[in-house]
Amino acid sequence: MKVPITETRGINEEGVITAFDALGDINVLSEGIDTAVLFFDNSPDDELIKNSTLLFNFVAASSVLPQYIYKDKIVLAYSPLGGPAAGGLIEELIAHGIKRIIACGSSGLIGDIDSSNFLLVTKAIRDEGLSYHYLEPSIYAETSHNLNKAIESHLTLQNLKFIEGITWTTDAFFRETKTRINIRKEQGAVAVEMECASMAAVCKYRNIEFSQVLYFSDIVEQDGWSGFRDDRKNIKDSINNVIINIAMKL
Repeated sequence: MKVPITETRGINEEGVITAFDALGDINVLSEGIDTAVLFFDNSPDDELIKNSTLLFNFVAASSVLPQYIYKDKIVLAYSPLGGPAAGGLIEELIAHGIKRIIACGSSGLIGDIDSSNFLLVTKAIRDEGLSYHYLEPSIYAETSHNLNKAIESHLTLQNLKFIEGITWTTDAFFRETKTRINIRKEQGAVAVEMECASMAAVCKYRNIEFSQVLYFSDIVEQDGWSGFRDDRKNIKDSINNVIINIAMKL
């Protein structure tokens, strides 16, 4: 008998509760606004907000995060930590009319690469739960090849150091054991985070383009955790602005 997480009965049925049900009145986006950049940040930059209007509030139990329309061109989306929250937000963004999502977030480095690189994710290892409610069981959830190519060209034009590769999505921040890290490295992962596979699965199921760019906020491959990098806020602000500019040009 299959365990619940790999059970796929009813995977092609619509849920009893939809994003449209949960939202009630929906402020459908104007024609031409179809791209969202998604960040994991509860304090958006004031300069961004000055040029934005409120689209809706994403309610995630104890947190309420505003979602914005930026310069009448793209949506600035802000998500809580974790795949279920990010996946739920994406469902609500899609209900508003979003058709393309670029996520940007932090990750732990587990691969043998320079931590100053950014990572353009090609696929994510599905060591979490939400993706199995959207896709048949498999090791990886893939991101959008075409959208990745567009992002790659912009990153190259800006002379940013990046690699393309695999991330490991986990639900358990405090269960990144040495054994699990070694297994994920054998499967090709160079990074670990908590949302990518979930978001990629939701977008694949809903026929939405999805890509993610990660930066390394810490290193978890060695015997002792590095702790978080002191410069991670500056890195985050820098790559967030880069991704916003890329989305504006798409």
